[in-house]
Amino acid sequence: MLSKLLILVCSVAGALAADGVFYPPVARSFLSIDYQVGFPINTTTPNGIVVTVPVWGGDITGTFNGHIVPNITSSVESYLQNAGGVYTSFNARYLFENDAGEHLVATVVGTTSYSDVDLHGFGYATLTTDIDRLKWVNTGMFVAEWQATLETGKAEIQIFELATGGRLDCAPIHALKQS
Repeated sequence: MLSKLLILVCSVAGALAADGVFYPPVARSFLSIDYQVGFPINTTTPNGIVVTVPVWGGDITGTFNGHIVPNITSSVESYLQNAGGVYTSFNARYLFENDAGEHLVATVVGTTSYSDVDLHGFGYATLTTDIDRLKWVNTGMFVAEWQATLETGKAEIQIFELATGGRLDCAPIHALKQS
């Protein structure tokens, strides 16, 4: 009886809510990364200036602990046309090594905005690995937010795992693994 009442309440709440089927996704902190970058190198191409920024290394904490493998990773940025400030497309590929010596590849793609002293970016991340306990990241959904100080080369990036917020009508989502 109680379960039928709960289903009825959820159905009514779903019907009264805004249009749509789902609640907003839930974001959970997955990794925090403090790292150091080198001096950017500008290259003129037929499509405009491309900036490559070397990543010298950094520390990773969160779902696993480790570091960015130094001097392998870099970000590549291209200027975006915008009337209200300086923006770049951001594309970085990081090689992570956890404390057990195992590796993951992370790709972060997004948009970065600049001021005179710092930058801020937002985008999505994909992670790939064959580490047994982390294979689920190969199909996980992640967003990333980053910032850096231009004068020091110190940067931080935080990667968040996205999960469903559930259906408005409280019905199960059968295609998802139940935990």
